[in-house]
Amino acid sequence: MQFRNFKAYRSLDLDLEPFTVLVGPNASGKTTLLDGLRILPLLAELNTSPAKDGLIPTSFRSFGSSQSTELRFHGRQGGRVTIKGEGPQSPNFVFVNVTVDDAARQESRRINAKLHEFLSTAALLRFESRRLADASYSEEQVPTIASDGMGLASVIAFLKLSHEDLFEEIESALKQIVPSVRKIRIERAAVEQSSMRTIALDEQTTRVSEKRRVWGNRVVLDMQGAKGVSADSVGEGTLMALGLLTVLLGPQKPRLLLLDDIELALHPVAQGKLIEVLRAIQKNNPELQIVATSHSPFILNYLKPEEIRMTFLAENGFARCEKLTAHPEFEKWKDLMSPGEFWSTVGESWIGKEPKSAPHE
Repeated sequence: MQFRNFKAYRSLDLDLEPFTVLVGPNASGKTTLLDGLRILPLLAELNTSPAKDGLIPTSFRSFGSSQSTELRFHGRQGGRVTIKGEGPQSPNFVFVNVTVDDAARQESRRINAKLHEFLSTAALLRFESRRLADASYSEEQVPTIASDGMGLASVIAFLKLSHEDLFEEIESALKQIVPSVRKIRIERAAVEQSSMRTIALDEQTTRVSEKRRVWGNRVVLDMQGAKGVSADSVGEGTLMALGLLTVLLGPQKPRLLLLDDIELALHPVAQGKLIEVLRAIQKNNPELQIVATSHSPFILNYLKPEEIRMTFLAENGFARCEKLTAHPEFEKWKDLMSPGEFWSTVGESWIGKEPKSAPHE
């Protein structure tokens, strides 16, 4: 993926693994990379359809830059999608394969369309435990979980009723991460909904807010030594893990998962179990790509060094991103330190240093 004049990144070529974790100080550009990867559905939310004109709002442009913003996505199987920020409207699909006949041109379009579809299914998760714990009600045929976790109870209830095999798979995976969990249950619960209604009065119309009470669902867990523990009384890490597993194993599985803070408030041992479970899910679903942020050195100890990317905000205010394996001392220390230990020791400031020129002979 290539970033040009996108928020804190003036210029970045970023290679991602099937499982990639971004680490670095606060406000160093980790979340910006997640936003960049989610740009297609994000633009749809901003009522700017990339399928129509392929443009990025100028507010996404790097500060102090007069040049246009451009994001370029490259698929592992070929194909490229380009989105530009300013200037003449440009096609959302840029066909980079050399096409010599109609059959080759058709194949090029198929590859690019597949990459566009992959990016459009990205799920960006920034869970809030309060939202995950809330009772919920859904009129959708297939309920969904919001980015902050709202709607978890509705999805769990749907799976329990209509896809018990998926429900049991989620329950089993959660027990691997949090062994004290015994059972996931669903109970009926009252949910207060707000809506707007238009009232006509003396040839004038006004909109008023109305609240109604409906019956939805809430999550209840049986734990070791305690049955019927409501979701708002369960540990934050347990609830976060349940939300993540429900997204990945539920009825609408994303092919690109973008996750803020992959440690999910879990104990270091549970963090390791989480990585094991995620790798097992990827093995069963090879199309799934995971990109996450973290501040936990424990998480890194369960990763391969090549799966780690480090971000850093330079003195000029622009962000940089580099592979952990690119550190000049990595080869020397890789067999003596775990990835988490190495990161904790070297930090990220080396990314902001310009390479020294070779001495004159």
